[in-house]
Amino acid sequence: MHFIDHLLPLLPHPESGGVIALVGAGGKTTAMYALGQDLAGRAPGEALLTTTTQIFDPRLEPGRPFDQVLLAPELADPVPADGEPPAAWLEARAQGQRVVLAAQATPDGKLGGIHPDRVPELARVWPFVIIEADGSRHRPVQAPDAHEPVLPARLDMVVGMVGLGCLGQPMDEAIVYRPEGFTRATGCLPGDPIRLEHLLALARHPQGLFQGVPAGVRRVLLLNQADRWSGAPGALAAAVAAAPPAADRVLVCALRDPRPSARVLAWSEPQ
Repeated sequence: MHFIDHLLPLLPHPESGGVIALVGAGGKTTAMYALGQDLAGRAPGEALLTTTTQIFDPRLEPGRPFDQVLLAPELADPVPADGEPPAAWLEARAQGQRVVLAAQATPDGKLGGIHPDRVPELARVWPFVIIEADGSRHRPVQAPDAHEPVLPARLDMVVGMVGLGCLGQPMDEAIVYRPEGFTRATGCLPGDPIRLEHLLALARHPQGLFQGVPAGVRRVLLLNQADRWSGAPGALAAAVAAAPPAADRVLVCALRDPRPSARVLAWSEPQ
């Protein structure tokens, strides 16, 4: 099974698409492109990749699987546009291109995000809209700031991510983005080794991994970087299922694996 196949059954109407937001740390951008790759393999033109914060410009990142970057400065404005979608959007969808859409390119090599209120407009063109909705400064784990994540009102699923490289590491700012918030959510003090129980506490806490996710939106806890971790993925998935993390499904992944069918190593559904 591909990555997307583990998410589709949780969507309210998988046959017609959905809006999926990626939050947390440990590979959100990699997850976004992996989902785009999976969906392009199923039905070209089905997915749009975007952000409500900012991402690195994939045109400057060799190896990212995409076909086109579209810039639409008006999408930084919350007011929806009237009339038909831009011709460039419709053309890219018709050509089956894997499109990354952002408001603008920044001088430091990033793409500036769209306003979350514009997501329904995009969902009228692309069945699947995949959104990177917060930042983590390349740490494997993060606690959200008060204004994060930046989620749209139209939302079907949130995938909360943690990089397994943090396990056993001392809790400090080199490993955790916003360590103070991590301590509040998990009880893990500075210098203490990060354990699985801390990651589950982060997923459960109201100001943790799924902060601000509306009731009824499906939640997936994704533990990434299993290829850089010494434990057994199946045992980890079972341990998480035995101590429910307030998620509908748990995935243990190695999303950088070049083989799409090998990226999900284990999964479980908490009881």
